Amino acid sequence: MIDSSGRTVARATPARPDQPGDGRARTTFRAVVATSDLVAVALGTAAGVWVAGPVPAIAVGITTLLAIAVSRRHAWRFAPSVLTDLPSAALIVAVPTGLVAAVLGPVLDGEPAGAIVTGLGTLTLLVIARTVVFAVILRRRNAGRDQLRALVVGCDDTGVRLGQTLTHQLRYGVTVVGYVDDDRPLLADLGPKLGSVEALPELVREHGVDLVLVGFGAHSDDKVVDAVRDLGASPVEVYVVPRMYELHQMHHHNQASELVDGIPLARLRRPAYRSASWRLKRVIDVVVSGVSLLVAAPALAVIAVAVRRETGPGIIFKQERIGLNGEPFTLFKFRSLQLAAGEGDVRWSIDTDTRLGPVGKFIRASSLDELPQLVNVLKGDMSLVGPRPERPYFVERFNETIPGYRYRHRVPVGLTGYAAVHGLRGDTSIHQRAHFDNLYAESWSLWLDLKIAVWTVRQLVPRRSPEAHLPVPAPPTMDDIDPSVDADTVRLPYVAPARQADATITGSEATVVIRRSA
Repeated sequence: MIDSSGRTVARATPARPDQPGDGRARTTFRAVVATSDLVAVALGTAAGVWVAGPVPAIAVGITTLLAIAVSRRHAWRFAPSVLTDLPSAALIVAVPTGLVAAVLGPVLDGEPAGAIVTGLGTLTLLVIARTVVFAVILRRRNAGRDQLRALVVGCDDTGVRLGQTLTHQLRYGVTVVGYVDDDRPLLADLGPKLGSVEALPELVREHGVDLVLVGFGAHSDDKVVDAVRDLGASPVEVYVVPRMYELHQMHHHNQASELVDGIPLARLRRPAYRSASWRLKRVIDVVVSGVSLLVAAPALAVIAVAVRRETGPGIIFKQERIGLNGEPFTLFKFRSLQLAAGEGDVRWSIDTDTRLGPVGKFIRASSLDELPQLVNVLKGDMSLVGPRPERPYFVERFNETIPGYRYRHRVPVGLTGYAAVHGLRGDTSIHQRAHFDNLYAESWSLWLDLKIAVWTVRQLVPRRSPEAHLPVPAPPTMDDIDPSVDADTVRLPYVAPARQADATITGSEATVVIRRSA
């Protein structure tokens, strides 16, 4: 611009927040909070050693550090608060302190009191450390530093309010770089118009986005679900505004849910393969499959002999299936039927094939034909638990016609899975299978794998269904005849009751003839 003397000067640029776009603010937050916790516990332990003795103090210090390590207390937050953290901090210190006091009590006189004193001192120092650290973080944020870059998906009133709040209140530590929605007119006067929901993964990479905040707008839920699933390989964190959030109950000890200007934001879980316990899944697969092959070797030999006698040469059936990330692999099964060349690649099911012999029917009904897939698990082609693998011919078609089907390959395929234990095998709904497989991928945990394994074993054990005693309807009587009917005999319908409580069995309809008395 031109000043009063006619000289051209540069226009002053207003201060703006840092735009790292690489998650440095999140990393800094975690590092600073973790360091403060470590210092607080170390000082509390040292004070405990001086006041109460080394045994209880060191025991409380070590167990408290372990509890902090698994508690996710260092996660980045919009509004860090000491009061919000206080209940969880007290629990994290109280449980180790109580355990140490209970264990040392019968062994050493006076040690339980020493553990309690150490625990109280550690909790006090943790609160002081958090107070100082959060004050420093808030000051840096208000100065425009340590800001994460965010996209707001959805431009209705909630999305606008959320974006404007984060833009004007730096204390939340977020810079809104733009809005995303399918209805372009809604984006007017809100900020940068970046694109549609379908382009979300590209927009995240292009603008170096750290957070995706999903609200409501013109987009359909299906499009948002697909777009968020496509972000799985990105380190971006996704927060979602719950439906009917006005009724949302805030649990202040739950760090997966936060409030921004009264709007609750629920953080979605990290993809399973980005969690620390995911590596343990592979270790379990190798150990269990290897031991199972050794233990089941005699049974495998017997089945192999029986299959050889019934179907001839070639006891192992090999077929191409689609596994993790859409990669093909060769699946092994016991052969239950001699198929023509290429017949098994495009034929959906052979359960009703008249060529099946007694051995083939038995191993298919009992799932014993799946045992050679333990070799696939040992090789790494499959897992013990995961979506069931499908043939390329059907995968290609299901990807085109079934919503969300392609996302089931985010995790390794398995011997059994969440869909399978819900009865979705064979000629069942592919839509439902894709739903349960994706639910498994997004909810995975070692505990869920264990539950699915237990449910699978329970389904393999034959159980006799108890007979139900159904009420027997009384046959029609003279009272059921319309008095206005003038006839000697009247025919009334009567349904005889079924003998078993089976949905496939219905009562047999008959006609009861009632004759009027003279």
